[in-house]
Amino acid sequence: MTGPKVPFPCAKLSLYAAASRESSRSRNSRNGRIAQLVEQLTLNQRVLGSSPSASTKPSLKFVLLALALAISLLGISGPVRAQEPDPYAALSAQDLRLAQIAERLLTANAHLCRSQMPVTGLIIHSYDQYSDDTRPPEFGNGTVAVANVVPNSPAALSGLRRGDVLLEIGGALLSEVSPPEEVPLRDAVFDVIAGQSAQEPLSVSYLRADQSLLVDMDAPTGCLALFEITTEKSLAARSDGRVIQISYPLAAIATDEQLAAIFAHELAHSVLEHRARLSAAGVRKGFFGEFGRNQQRNRQVEVEADRLMVHLLSNAGYDPQIAPAFFRSSQGRRVTGALSFVYPSPTSRAEMIEQEIERYLPLREGPSWPGHLLALRDQPFTKD
Repeated sequence: MTGPKVPFPCAKLSLYAAASRESSRSRNSRNGRIAQLVEQLTLNQRVLGSSPSASTKPSLKFVLLALALAISLLGISGPVRAQEPDPYAALSAQDLRLAQIAERLLTANAHLCRSQMPVTGLIIHSYDQYSDDTRPPEFGNGTVAVANVVPNSPAALSGLRRGDVLLEIGGALLSEVSPPEEVPLRDAVFDVIAGQSAQEPLSVSYLRADQSLLVDMDAPTGCLALFEITTEKSLAARSDGRVIQISYPLAAIATDEQLAAIFAHELAHSVLEHRARLSAAGVRKGFFGEFGRNQQRNRQVEVEADRLMVHLLSNAGYDPQIAPAFFRSSQGRRVTGALSFVYPSPTSRAEMIEQEIERYLPLREGPSWPGHLLALRDQPFTKD
């Protein structure tokens, strides 16, 4: 018997999933992440458990997990706390999963990007993303630390690991790096990394167990992009030309191939420099972006990103057919923005992408140089 359908919020897979991007500090705050994670895990368990043979009732193991997380939030002490799971484990796992997929796409498509950076495999965080009572212990020795390391990446091969405190990158002392207001130090450190040349070894000085260490890593060149999992409750993905964000609920219900398709769409916006081109033309977003000239331009960039995403996927060794398959899937229909005038229907998007594959990628593999799309970067949108 099929269980009752679980309502799921509808969101947009797009550059403009929200009228404006959350502030860097609020979008990365681990304080809010813990409480939201309990609710999101419960919702995802129900959605993923809905099948002809599965009940939507959460398993006992899952209820205990959610309960343990809730106990940690309430600050209850005693024997229960000794067995509670790490409240950041699920979120950290999605951060690492996204990083593995993202870095594969960034490096494989570096030749298409006019803005580039070294791709290190480091996932970093900073002390100002936490409150005093939730700050991990490594921040007692510094302000920036390694949150995780992508396996087999330059950072991993250089010996860096989770918990290492970063002191210096490319000769820049991180203690002297100052982020703009309302931006976490982590983002400013990302700018330091992005500003390094991938043609030379990247020097990293770090602290481990009170011992200062120095490594030089050979990091490949990739497209310039900071990426992250956010804790908003909707199914959302967006790019502002510099930061690519995918919400935890969306990442949690997506397969690896679907997550690659989502990221490739957002990366396509960056490669085609959509944000800068739309801003130069005065195109509005949000509510007013759904009408008139704004709607036409916003839809145009979504179509361009859909077409380019298959080239990015094929260059990274993915079958480009995973893109139309995503828009035909239940996950794709949920995130496509059915109530928006900007986005074509999921079926229309899938059909258009298939036409792009048939015409330009008949072998369904890279390498690909989509010059017909890259040329659009130098064609400004008109202001009339």
